[in-house]
Amino acid sequence: MQQPPITDPRPVAVVDDDIRFIRLIERILGLEGIRIEPITTLDLDEAVRVVGESHCQAALIDVYMYGDALGFTLIERLRQSSATAKLPLLVTSGARREIGRKVDFLQQHGCSVLLKPFAPPELLAMLHEAVRVAPTMEEAPAITPISLVGSQLMTPIQGGQA
Repeated sequence: MQQPPITDPRPVAVVDDDIRFIRLIERILGLEGIRIEPITTLDLDEAVRVVGESHCQAALIDVYMYGDALGFTLIERLRQSSATAKLPLLVTSGARREIGRKVDFLQQHGCSVLLKPFAPPELLAMLHEAVRVAPTMEEAPAITPISLVGSQLMTPIQGGQA
């Protein structure tokens, strides 16, 4: 089913240490007319500041950056900042085992999960859902966590099970 275009002119933050991945996302989203705000800094406070000041409509966050699971700490800091507390967060990671261990954390922080590798339509579907649902939410978490395993969309995460 074709999604309606995202007409929000705000960028989508892409927080990842892999420049090739960021450029790939830039091409995929660019075809939809969506700009990105690439963020590669190791300084998580700087990342939160850039996301907040850029007024991003959503953020894609990798779990493992620069050899450590910094993505989880970044998620906590984004949720603590008033400028980004309700921002839709999509965790884009290939760290299946780590994601599995952090289901409760991701659920508590209102994150959706898109496991790498994924197809462009999967990314677009998750992003469309995130920005569609976020404006209707009154408080964080901004979106219902969803697990995406390979090409199969799973039901929302419930009690640590997908």
